[in-house]
Amino acid sequence: MPYRLFVSRHSKNAFTVLFSVCVIAFATPLSAQTPETESTELEEIVVEEEGEPEPKLPLGLGISGDTLINAPGSAGDPVRTLQSLPGLAFTNDEEALPAVRGSRPGDNYFQADFAPVNYLFHLGGAISVFNADLIKSFNVYQSAYGPEFSGVTGGVFDIELRDPQTDRFRSTIDISMLQAGALIEGPVAENQSFYLAGRISYLDLFLQGQLPEEDGIKIEQFPKYSDYQGKYVWLANTNNEVRFQFNGAADTAQVNVSEDSEEIETDPIVAGINYFDTRYHEQALTWDTGLNSRLGVKTLLSHASSSEEGKFGGVGEIDIDQDSFFLKSRASYELNNRHDLSAGIQLERTASDIDLSLSLPPCGELDTECLLTGSERLESKKKINYSGFRAYVKDNWYLTDNLTLYPGLAYQQENLLDKQFIEPRLALEYSWSDATIFSAGIGQYQQAPDYLESDEVFGNPDLDYINALHAQVGVQRGFTGGWDIKSELYYKSLDNLVVSDDELNYTNQGEGYAYGLDTLIRKDLSSKLSGWASLSLSKARRKDKRTGETFVFDYDQPFNLSLVGKYKLNEKWSFGSKLWVHSGAPYTPVLSATEDPDIPGFYRPEYGKLNSSRFPTYHRLDLRIDRTFKRKKDNTMSAYLDLLNVLNTKNAAGYDYNADYSEQKIASQLTGIFSFGFKATF
Repeated sequence: MPYRLFVSRHSKNAFTVLFSVCVIAFATPLSAQTPETESTELEEIVVEEEGEPEPKLPLGLGISGDTLINAPGSAGDPVRTLQSLPGLAFTNDEEALPAVRGSRPGDNYFQADFAPVNYLFHLGGAISVFNADLIKSFNVYQSAYGPEFSGVTGGVFDIELRDPQTDRFRSTIDISMLQAGALIEGPVAENQSFYLAGRISYLDLFLQGQLPEEDGIKIEQFPKYSDYQGKYVWLANTNNEVRFQFNGAADTAQVNVSEDSEEIETDPIVAGINYFDTRYHEQALTWDTGLNSRLGVKTLLSHASSSEEGKFGGVGEIDIDQDSFFLKSRASYELNNRHDLSAGIQLERTASDIDLSLSLPPCGELDTECLLTGSERLESKKKINYSGFRAYVKDNWYLTDNLTLYPGLAYQQENLLDKQFIEPRLALEYSWSDATIFSAGIGQYQQAPDYLESDEVFGNPDLDYINALHAQVGVQRGFTGGWDIKSELYYKSLDNLVVSDDELNYTNQGEGYAYGLDTLIRKDLSSKLSGWASLSLSKARRKDKRTGETFVFDYDQPFNLSLVGKYKLNEKWSFGSKLWVHSGAPYTPVLSATEDPDIPGFYRPEYGKLNSSRFPTYHRLDLRIDRTFKRKKDNTMSAYLDLLNVLNTKNAAGYDYNADYSEQKIASQLTGIFSFGFKATF
């Protein structure tokens, strides 16, 4: 269901205490620190070998699984490596989802092995659910992607998971301070194989009841999570492959916050019981068949169920259950030596049982920090049967031996807001030489508003879709020794952005734009030295169509530089480092505050112009050491040590204020922590 069922960004404060406890509880200091500089211990994972070259995508960006999990600063979480790629903006170390070229993190689309990914992170974004050993590659499309993807205005992340090993049975065990995981895989028959993987956190077993109450915050249920993934592959013959996949995840935590806690002085409604419990399960069957030498069809049928319960102090409660069926099919046909045609459809049916009781003021694209205290409690309880249909057609038109055009059309419709759209797309590639490729793309994209924004109680059911125009031109050049450089110039315009309204709750009176230059210089994993340099120069703005006033976008990042390097000393030792420098995040200054006449002791701030100030420049240096222990030919043991922010830089995450906003202090991001892990395969 494309309508994101979440308590939107204006309720961020209701979750802050709960997720901050997750961060503080996992902290492992690298050096002596004050209580304000505690931070997160991240998870482990290590791969056995290196050597796979990076995928080359002229119209996107490919990155191998080896690179994802071995990159310095990733702490074993493959999704964290995205922080050092061009065109992706992060304003806080705790963020794992990127803002892509002027769109918000929630505006992206993720799929894995042809299926949409609906449960991406544990603990609200701290740790991805992907078992790093199973990731073959990430393909990232920042903008102007083809008609096979629709429904979002941000970026597309296409994850390819590897098939099970077929030569022999293998077992892999990985253990860290945070979790334990196991992977079993191998052949079942000559043409059949499987893997089964699972992870579970266990810190709660040791810390439950051991952490004292501090500043009015008591941990009743230490955060814990689990996930599992499985795949069964049947290679029936040279023309037919069948895959059955299943995966799931679960998270739970509870924190009680007293009314006199300093952590909630500026939004006291958060006091009380704060807990969440989420669960997700999915099963999918994929059939890939070659009907003849010119026609191939890939079809996916999946089922997913999820539940989410939460209570957030005085803010309110949520109880959401969903059950979905998803059918997706893609056909590729070689018409002649000049045209390769492709077409696809996808159908979705989702039944949702939604029960919301929340104190949430409308808070849209152009609002400053939205306070929850004093908001009216609203309730919305309903059952929704959602139906969505999407289709596309695309032609790979080899106009000449050097020039290829990719014209296409995407179509989408749904029954919730009763909307339908036709979106034209066009891309081209021109091979100047065997080593140099020019590319360009342009297209239109539509995205539904968030569920709460279009709900008849909390929002406005007459909202329209957000629409965007993407355009980009680029060049990619390969060099000897595994080096290549890729640079893209892009522009994105956005219209019908959702803003708050005093009478209607929300309207489509916002617009925006973003443009920039992204450059990536990369050395692949084919030799001892590997790494990349990523540079992004950009500008992103929002505009209120009612007043004509323009504002800096929340994720505007004019300058972003990452230097990542890894050196393989020998078969046992490798060393890496990452330097990350980017513009400080924009923020809205507080000018003064006045006491609320209806709520004694509660002050309402008076803000300056939206995002008119900016935090100091962010910079961070990470180091990594990998060690492989070889016992026998087929058995290995390995370990890693990741040192994060070794310079102990106090990068700003925001300001903490006292109750009347007369005092403020910088809240720091990650400061000097380490992560280590151990893995054995036998």
